[in-house]
Amino acid sequence: MKILFCDWNGTLLDDMPIWDEVMRKTFLAFGVEPPTIADYFRELESGDYLEVYRKRGIAASRDKLNAIYEPAYEERLADAMLFPEVAATLRQLHENGVRLVLVTSQQNTLVVPLLNKFGIDHLFDERAFHVFDKKSVITEIAQRNGVTPDQCSFVGDSPSDIRHAKKAGITAIAFLGEHIPEELLIDADHHIHTFEEILNLF
Repeated sequence: MKILFCDWNGTLLDDMPIWDEVMRKTFLAFGVEPPTIADYFRELESGDYLEVYRKRGIAASRDKLNAIYEPAYEERLADAMLFPEVAATLRQLHENGVRLVLVTSQQNTLVVPLLNKFGIDHLFDERAFHVFDKKSVITEIAQRNGVTPDQCSFVGDSPSDIRHAKKAGITAIAFLGEHIPEELLIDADHHIHTFEEILNLF
């Protein structure tokens, strides 16, 4: 493996309870009953969160949604932690010569402070923030680095992550963080329960 693409929320960062609380607050601000975590990710087909809000009748712009979501999430940033062994595993992969690329739909202002806090920012060769079409970003970065799809993997925790990896023709690794139902991730090439299991795959 030459490149490992990594999702952030729910994959490297154990923040699903925080995300769920903030997501619910955002829906309730528009007087709409929030979806369960399972329903949210079942409906998140493209990877763009706007589609979930649209399906439930919320026509607000991305800026209006973010104006509610981002401050509420930022208030809880201090409570977010990496999953066990994430930092050690990333360091080992980095030492093994694997190029690490962060691809996340999260805003950089909500990610960079944590990358610095946990001392892992320097391990990533590239970072792409606020990305909804992860397939295109993965394809562009792989091609730019002269790496073929069979030499790349993407680890993520949502069904849309797996779909984007498959569309890009790379190995899809599902991280089972116990929040998103496992049956939604059955199409992945590999399933891991702890992040360090990635070291056993290659």
